[in-house]
Amino acid sequence: SIARLPVVGTLMPAGPIDWLNDPDRIRPAVSMVVFWRFVGFNTLLYLAALQGIPRELYEAARLDGASAWQRFWHVTLPMLRPVAFFAVTLSIIGGMQLFEEPFVLSGGRGGPDQAVMTTAIYLYRSAFEFSDFGAASAMSWILVLLMALLSALVTRWLGNRGDR
Repeated sequence: SIARLPVVGTLMPAGPIDWLNDPDRIRPAVSMVVFWRFVGFNTLLYLAALQGIPRELYEAARLDGASAWQRFWHVTLPMLRPVAFFAVTLSIIGGMQLFEEPFVLSGGRGGPDQAVMTTAIYLYRSAFEFSDFGAASAMSWILVLLMALLSALVTRWLGNRGDR
């Protein structure tokens, strides 16, 4: 069961790379799959936000003598703050709930040396493989509280800054 990346094989013809059975290589493999899964959604979020910034703000800043760099820092970034808040919050929640990619790529066992064992896989195995539903339920509540805490921290860090 050797997974190959054709591009890597043509650039460095040293033979197939055992991506999924090496603890040092399975993490980057899973990370690439997860990145590819979410990059399109986040790109569309930021594209929609950038297209939603009124052109009048850029024109007013240009008339006031702002350079391109100043327009970016004082017009674009503040207008992207709500989308950044939404994207960071969803990324944190998605990262805490990561299940499908590591589960499928590791055969449901967390990979070699548990290299890609996520909280969600551990919960799943506790409940359905070891029949410890109580522990899985308690872990899921702790996970929910942790996500709520992290979301609150992101809200405080990136939330409304109307006082500025």
